[in-house]
Amino acid sequence: MFIDGLLTVALTLELLFLGMSVASSFGESGAGRRRTVLTVTGLSGAVIEAALLYLVTEELLTEAHEVKETPLITAAFFAGFVLLYLIEACT
Repeated sequence: MFIDGLLTVALTLELLFLGMSVASSFGESGAGRRRTVLTVTGLSGAVIEAALLYLVTEELLTEAHEVKETPLITAAFFAGFVLLYLIEACT
């Protein structure tokens, strides 16, 4: 349970700083407020979905703990998720 809470806090802080960075960049480029808000909202939604999918995979699938996790495996998981997400969004 402690790890889940820690993950929640870490993701919240990450999304906060990601949103602030994107909003700042959009503000400097002269983008409108509506576009900025929609972009930040879209980014946070995609990141939250990926994080929750990763958490479910790690916690519920016992096979996920049988193989040593490497950065390459984690990156491949997220790349696959993003690819499927983009395919779904384009159809």
